[in-house]
Amino acid sequence: MIRLPMGTLQIRADILQHYAALFGEKTVHGRAVRVESLIAALTADAAGELAGLLAERHAFQDRVARGEARYDFLPADAQVGDADGRTATVGGIRQGMLDRFFGRTTPAAWTLNPTVPAPADTLTPGLEGTGPAIDLGMAMGALNTGAASWMWDWEDAGGDYGEQLYRAWQNLSEILAGHWVGKPFFHPTKLDRGSPRKYEITLPRDRWPTIFHRVPGLHLRNRQMTLDGAPVPAMIPALVIHALNNYESQRANGSGVYFYIPKIETWQEARLVSRLLKRLEEAMGLQRGSLKIKMLNERAEYALQQEVIMWVLRENLIGPNVGRWDYLNSREEMFRHDPAMVIPDPHTVTMTEPSLTYYTMRNALLALLAGGMPIGGMAAQMQNPRAPENDAKALRDIWFDKLRERLTGLFRINGQLYDTYRQSWVATIAREYVEAGRESLVAKTSELQGVVDKLTADERTRLESLGLLKNGRIQPLELTEADLAPGRLYSEEARERLLARPKGPTTEEGLRYAMYMATEFMYQQLQGNNAAAIDDPRTGLRFMNDLATYEIFWHFLYLAVRHRVELTADGPRTRAGDRVTPELFVQLLDARRETVKQLFAKLGVEYDETNAELVLTILERQIVETAPDGRLTHQPRWIKYGSRVLLSLVEQPEPDRTIILDAIVSDRDTITDPKALAAHDFVYDIPSEYVGADR
Repeated sequence: MIRLPMGTLQIRADILQHYAALFGEKTVHGRAVRVESLIAALTADAAGELAGLLAERHAFQDRVARGEARYDFLPADAQVGDADGRTATVGGIRQGMLDRFFGRTTPAAWTLNPTVPAPADTLTPGLEGTGPAIDLGMAMGALNTGAASWMWDWEDAGGDYGEQLYRAWQNLSEILAGHWVGKPFFHPTKLDRGSPRKYEITLPRDRWPTIFHRVPGLHLRNRQMTLDGAPVPAMIPALVIHALNNYESQRANGSGVYFYIPKIETWQEARLVSRLLKRLEEAMGLQRGSLKIKMLNERAEYALQQEVIMWVLRENLIGPNVGRWDYLNSREEMFRHDPAMVIPDPHTVTMTEPSLTYYTMRNALLALLAGGMPIGGMAAQMQNPRAPENDAKALRDIWFDKLRERLTGLFRINGQLYDTYRQSWVATIAREYVEAGRESLVAKTSELQGVVDKLTADERTRLESLGLLKNGRIQPLELTEADLAPGRLYSEEARERLLARPKGPTTEEGLRYAMYMATEFMYQQLQGNNAAAIDDPRTGLRFMNDLATYEIFWHFLYLAVRHRVELTADGPRTRAGDRVTPELFVQLLDARRETVKQLFAKLGVEYDETNAELVLTILERQIVETAPDGRLTHQPRWIKYGSRVLLSLVEQPEPDRTIILDAIVSDRDTITDPKALAAHDFVYDIPSEYVGADR
C-alpha cells in the first residue's frame, strides 16, 4: 500500500516483492520520476473521463437499438478538440488533410508528426512479428527472426492474470538493457535431449526488430493495482512501466519508446490517449510528440472516424494498421439488433471480401493523405509440428497475403504513384514464416512486378478479381483530386462499402466450427494462454488465435440463435431453410461434448479432471438460458467482451466459479456476493452505477 497525495495506490504484495525492479524511482532524461506516483497521478486524472467514455459506448448502442442514432461518418460541422487545447470542425480537419497533401499552405493544413518526425527505425519496410514476452526464451527468439519490428503483446497474448504482465515487462527491460547480450539462457522447463534448452540472442543490436509495446485497451482494468480501492486502468501502468524503465536503454540503443494502441472507437477516446501520452512526456521532460505510437484501426467505429482520430493523435501517431477479426466483431456488435446484418460463417469472410478490401484500401489512403505510414494485417499461419506437410501451403499463403496488401496500397493520384503498405504482421517467431512474407514488403516499387510474376494462375485470377491486376500487370488505384473531395470520401456510398454485410453461407458446419474455435480458445485461456495456436480441422493448418477470434465466433453463435438465422445448406442434423434455434444450439453443443470426451478417452485423459465441462458451460450460459416458464430461449444479455467471463474465473477457486458465472448472467440488483458483483461489473465494461437498457 502506497499513500500518495492523489490517493492510496495498492499493488498486490507478490508483485512488489518479485518485481521490485520495475517500480520505485527512475532517472529518465535527467530527472527523477517515481513509477508509482506517475501511475497514481495519471489514474486520478483519467479515471472519471474514462468511465464516462466506456458508458457512452453502451449508451450509443442503446440509442442505435431504439432507432435514435446510427453508425456513420461524423457530421462536417461537429466540433473536435485535442489534448493541446486546439479545436477544429470535422469538415476543417478533412479539408486541412487534403490541403497539406496537395501542397496548399492554409491555416487548416495539418500532418502527422508535425513536431517530432517519425523515427527512421519505425518506418523500416518488412514484417512485424508479435507475441508475448512472458517466456524469456521466446522473447530472445523474437529478436533473432530478422523481422523489421516486433509488437510485444501484453493485451491479447500476455494475459492480465497472475504475474504474467510483470514477468514480461521484466524480461523486456533486461533484454533492452543488454543483460542477455552474449549471455545464454537455459530454460528451466523446456528440454532438449534431457538438458535445459539453450536460448541466446544471435543478432547484433543494430539488426534487432524495432520494439513496440502493445498496451491494453482503454476498456481493460489492471487486476493487480487499485487506487483508493478502484482498479487502475490497465493502459496506464503499461505506458508508465515501459517508458520509465526502458527510455534510457532505448536511447542508448539508438531507438525510442514506442507503443501500440488497440481498440479505440471514437475521437474522444483518442483524445484521452493523447492526454496520457502528453502527461507522460511532460513527466519525463520530453518534447511534445517524442513518444510514438502505432494504432490499430481494428473496429468499424474507428474506421468511420479515422481522419479525426488521426488529427487528435497527430503529435504521436506513426500510422494505423488494419485487422480482420476485431473489425468483423465490431460489426457484429454495431448491428446486433438487425437480423439482416448477422454475418455469414465467419471463417468464410476473408480479407478479399469486398467490405474488408475497401476497409484495407481506405486505411492506407487516409494514412497517406495525413502523412502517415499504414500497416497491414495479421497473417495468422503458424508451424504445425504434427503436420509438417502443410508448411509449404502456410508459407505460400503468407507470401500471397502480403503481396495482396502491398498491391491494395498502391495509388496513382493526379498521375503520381504512391506505394503505402510497406509493413505488415506475422504471428510467429519461426524464421521461415517471418521470411515468407518479407519479399512482398521490402521489394522496391520498381521490383514489384517481378514479384507479381511469381503468382500462379489461380493466385493471379484472385488478385485480378479485386482489381489489383489486369492481364497480370499491376493496376494501382487511379484517383484524382476530385475523387478525394470530402463529399466523396465521406459519402453514403463510402459508408455502405465499409459496413455492408458480407455475402456468404450460414451452415451447420459453420456453427460447429464456431463452437470448436470458441471452446478450444477458452480451454487454452483457462490454461493461461490468451494467444493460442489452434489446429484448423478443415485444412490441417495451424493458426494463432487470440481474444478477437474468440469474440467473433461466440458472438456469431449468439446472434445466429438470437435472430434464428436461416441456414443456407444442408447439414448432418439440418436442412437448408431451417432456423438456428436455442434447441439446435444445445444439440450441437452436446455433440461437441461427446467429441471431446471421445478424444480425451483416446488420449487417456479423464474428462472430469479437465476444464472442458466448464468451457462448454460458459459458452452455453453466454448464448442461451431457461426462461421462468421452462422454455429454452436466447440469452437476453449482450456481453461486449465475452472473454472477460473467462478472465473472471481464471484465478478463482472452483467453488466460486459457479457463483460468479451465475451472477454474470443475472440482473445486477439480484447479486449479493461482493466478489460476484465485482465480476459482473468487470464483464459488462461499465461503471457500477450505470445500468444500460440492453443487457
